Amino acid sequence: MASGRRKRADSRYASQAARLGPRLKELRVQKGYTQQQLAASAEVALSTLRKIETATVVEPGYFTILSLLRVLGAKSEDLLV
Repeated sequence: MASGRRKRADSRYASQAARLGPRLKELRVQKGYTQQQLAASAEVALSTLRKIETATVVEPGYFTILSLLRVLGAKSEDLLV
């Protein structure tokens, strides 16, 4: 198997990613952040945030998500709503 992140179609987490992206965007908008502001504050590449929000990346990094949640003042449970 090739190294690196799995492609969307190959991931067993595709359905979760399809829910994560829109929920993260919803939290971002509720808090009044643009993508650029959130990415800069969380020290995450803007392109990474965009890919997460559109479910292009189906297995985002754990610490990436934690950093985004920290800036949003949210908990991991808030992504499940």
